[in-house]
Amino acid sequence: MKARRAMRLGMRLFFILSLAVLGTCSDDAPPLSSDAGDGDAGYIPPTRQSRTFTSQTDWESGTMSGLNPDATGSLQMNAALSLFETPYMWVPNSTDRTVSKIDTKTMEVLGTFNLVDGSGEWCYNPSRTTVDMQGNVWVGCRGGASYIHREALTTDMIPVSVDNKIMKISGQTGELLLSIRVGHAPRSLSLDADNHLWVGCSVDDTVWEVDGDTGACYRGEGADCPNPAIAIADFPYGSVVDQRGHLWIVHNLRGDPNDLLTEINTQDGSVLGVYGPYDRDGCRDLYGIAVDQLNNIWLGGFACDDVLKIKGTDGVNPADGLSYITGEMIGAYPVGGSVSRGVAIDLDGNVWVASSTTATISKIKGSDGELLATIGVGAGPIGVGIDAWGNAWAVSHGANMVTRINGLDMSDTFEIQIGKGPYSYSDMLGLSLRTITHHNDGFAWWLGDVDSGKESPQWLSINWLADAPEGTRVEARFRCHENKEELVTAPWGASLTEPGEISCPVAGRYGQVEIRMYASGTARSPVLKSVTLYWE
Repeated sequence: MKARRAMRLGMRLFFILSLAVLGTCSDDAPPLSSDAGDGDAGYIPPTRQSRTFTSQTDWESGTMSGLNPDATGSLQMNAALSLFETPYMWVPNSTDRTVSKIDTKTMEVLGTFNLVDGSGEWCYNPSRTTVDMQGNVWVGCRGGASYIHREALTTDMIPVSVDNKIMKISGQTGELLLSIRVGHAPRSLSLDADNHLWVGCSVDDTVWEVDGDTGACYRGEGADCPNPAIAIADFPYGSVVDQRGHLWIVHNLRGDPNDLLTEINTQDGSVLGVYGPYDRDGCRDLYGIAVDQLNNIWLGGFACDDVLKIKGTDGVNPADGLSYITGEMIGAYPVGGSVSRGVAIDLDGNVWVASSTTATISKIKGSDGELLATIGVGAGPIGVGIDAWGNAWAVSHGANMVTRINGLDMSDTFEIQIGKGPYSYSDMLGLSLRTITHHNDGFAWWLGDVDSGKESPQWLSINWLADAPEGTRVEARFRCHENKEELVTAPWGASLTEPGEISCPVAGRYGQVEIRMYASGTARSPVLKSVTLYWE
């Protein structure tokens, strides 16, 4: 009898372990369930079902970024690279109304995707791409003939050629995830640490706030927006979010000699300051914008052929030992080229500037503005981006190409032909979001899908087993929907810092769990051993 009981227990243990290792539920098969067992009914009710991810096969059934299974099958962050991973560059081709995805390692164009929604509406004259922490991409559809003052027009007089959409593209497949109407001629696009998208609408002179996951409006002029759009000075052109969550917007209007800089608190939408104009021997132009690791704001000088360093917080500038107030110009530095536009910051604090008339890219020492190097690229570079390896990527509007430049010695360049009229100078690789807005906080994620097998399940809880050394943490969140295809835009439930109950803002059969791993500086990676979802 004891032998038979031992055999039953052994078979039961083998069955449970087999479920944990198999891990995968197909749409056709019933979901894996926890066995209530003798005496366990009070702990795991017979009606409760679960799905466990714990093996390499399980992890690979989902999608991940910055993670890899270790020798035991547990998930850990990729050494060093996951802190600032920038696998792809996304460039909008304004003339073609497409966006191109470029592999930053192989330098291949992996795809060029049409920017058209389900109703057949195209993104007219796309510019400005910004990449979120999951690798998805936002595109601004500015339209044409948009250098106009709204105060001189009524809304119904704005030319039909002025677009008023933003679009979200899947970083994995390139498919359109969201198409959202905002104000007219959206140009500046920036994400904050809460994955809220801040949109500067250049004709309306307003800033909108949109949920980066669902597209829901927080601030805007639409009927579904609970808060009004933020009214700002003329023509918001580009933007960044600093380490404190402050949104900085540069204003650029052709023919206006008084370009300005605005600071907004993303927590409450309040305008903290309007700074400028910045006079340099009678020239007051501004264009591109970037923020460095010390919260200094850098601005392309356009016709002034320079780059400006602006103090982002009250305090001392280490290079000269002088004190500056927020918004005050520390210096304006020649870039060795003509008509300076887009600006970007590398991991060493160097400043990169695109000069469109001379078709050059310049590297500037961030501490004192010393010109380190200038190199020729394709005609009409509008913007420049930096990848995690320190390479610079120039977007040449006139040559329909992107040029990759070795960021160390400027000696190695590689030209990549893309679509017609490429135009972007925003965070098109996502490095600024990762290194500045997210405080250099190493970040990696994994997504796993679950089919409950029921039309209206009660999602109960999530449990995970992980080792999280000091300086690291693991978080989880969950969402669901009745349609599997619409999971990607369903709203998330609350983030959990430890195992606990879950709920869905929108109920449904299909669930998706996201695990986020964080590591500060060079701290060791957390190690994720298993994740289990429970429902009834």
